Amino acid sequence: MGPSPDRHLASLTQNHDRAVREFVDKARAIDATRWLTPRAEGKWTPAQEARHIILTYEEFVRQLHGSSPIRLRGGLYTRFVSRAIGLTSILWFGKIPVAVRAPREIRPEPDTRPSAELLAELESRTADFTQLFVDAWHQTPRPRVQHPLFGRVSLATGIRFLAVHTRHHAAFLPPTRTS
Repeated sequence: MGPSPDRHLASLTQNHDRAVREFVDKARAIDATRWLTPRAEGKWTPAQEARHIILTYEEFVRQLHGSSPIRLRGGLYTRFVSRAIGLTSILWFGKIPVAVRAPREIRPEPDTRPSAELLAELESRTADFTQLFVDAWHQTPRPRVQHPLFGRVSLATGIRFLAVHTRHHAAFLPPTRTS
């Protein structure tokens, strides 16, 4: 028998909150010049990494508010294989393949806002998400969210994926003297 629903919820939200905190802490340590410098040719800046995370949470918040989900990508076979192999391995190993391209809807444009502004927005969006997640967990029987490649997933799978996704993008932030 697994943990009680309340303990499971606490475990999921704590892991998620740790992932967000890790991203924010690492991002706050980046100086203003590096904040706007891509890690390589054709790659995102740390500001764009933060904006992508914000856009991702905005998408999940929209869905938890009952809006139409992000459109599905790929054919039925691609989504089936991606879900069966890709999602399972992402959740099991806690890693997202590096070459996966973000859906157009959550791909960030260049952003020159200072880190303090973007990170405050990120913290606000993730707090909104967490509150809606907890509310949906308690109020909705078997709620689902939609991932563009994996299709509809349970709330538990969704928040686990978001934690892995946030850590994935934290890994792209430049190292600092303390990291």
